[in-house]
Order: sequence, then C-alpha cells, then structure tokens
Amino acid sequence: MIFLIDGYNLMHAIGLANRTMPARQLAAARSKLLDWLADAIEGRTDVLRVVFDAREAPAASPESTHRGVKVLFAYRRTADDLIEDLIADDPRPETLAVVSNDSRVREAGRRARCGVYSCEEFVDWLLATSRNQGANASRSPEADKPTPNTAETNELLQVFSKPKRKR
Repeated sequence: MIFLIDGYNLMHAIGLANRTMPARQLAAARSKLLDWLADAIEGRTDVLRVVFDAREAPAASPESTHRGVKVLFAYRRTADDLIEDLIADDPRPETLAVVSNDSRVREAGRRARCGVYSCEEFVDWLLATSRNQGANASRSPEADKPTPNTAETNELLQVFSKPKRKR
C-alpha cells in the first residue's frame, strides 16, 4: 500500500507541532516524525509519502527520501492540493491510502476509492501492525536491545485508542 500522508496534519494530531512553533522547532519536529515513521515501516513493503505544505518556500525541491520515507514539499501550494493531484494522477488510486484529518483530502480519497485514514486511525494501525509483525518474527540477539524510540512508541500507544479502519 502507498500511503499519502498530510505531514503537518499528522504532526499536529499526535502533538509534535502547534501553530505557534518557530521554524527551527518545526524542522526538528518534522525530523522526529520522519524518524518515527521510518522506524515503524522498517522491513515492511508499505510506501510512505509524506507531503508537507510549502507555500512560503523560497524554491521548489525534488522528492527526497528520509530513511526509506518519501518526502515531498508542496511548493507554493498546500499539501492538500498536492495530495489531491497525486490521487488524480495515479493510474491505480485503489492502491493508495490517504492519511489526513482534513475533510477535503479525505473526500478526494473516498471519491477515488483510496483507503482513507484519520491521523489517529493511521497511528493506531501502524502501531498495531508493528507490534504484530514483531511478535511473529523470529527472535535474534538484537531483538532484546531496546529501540531508540521505545518510549515514544509507548507514549503514542497510551494516547490513541484503536478505532475501526474506515474505507
């Protein structure tokens, strides 16, 4: 599955960002989100494309990759606009899943028959599948070592409940 994630929307939903953050703190929060997502998808076949608003960016930037997570900045537009275009341009939109709390983006995903997740549903799904994947994997000596983001993962597990996946 290819997930199109509204980056700042997800950051706000999980408490990594707020509207009054200075640019430097926002950049650090963005890196923290991308690191967490990269850790969560390690060893998986799912593709995460995180789209950030970039209306005020001084220049366009190409799609980049952060530890396996694809990152796009919507130059001179909103992430919502770019996500809608990505859905419309995909020859097989049913292979996509949209992650946003924005009703406009979610409706665009529904119309194209994409999977649709709220930010909270996506985090719950990602954490649940990561736990299940780890439980089914054979143990290695490395498995007993704590991961760098264990505390963050536990904190997110406490914050979010397990709602049903909506389509």
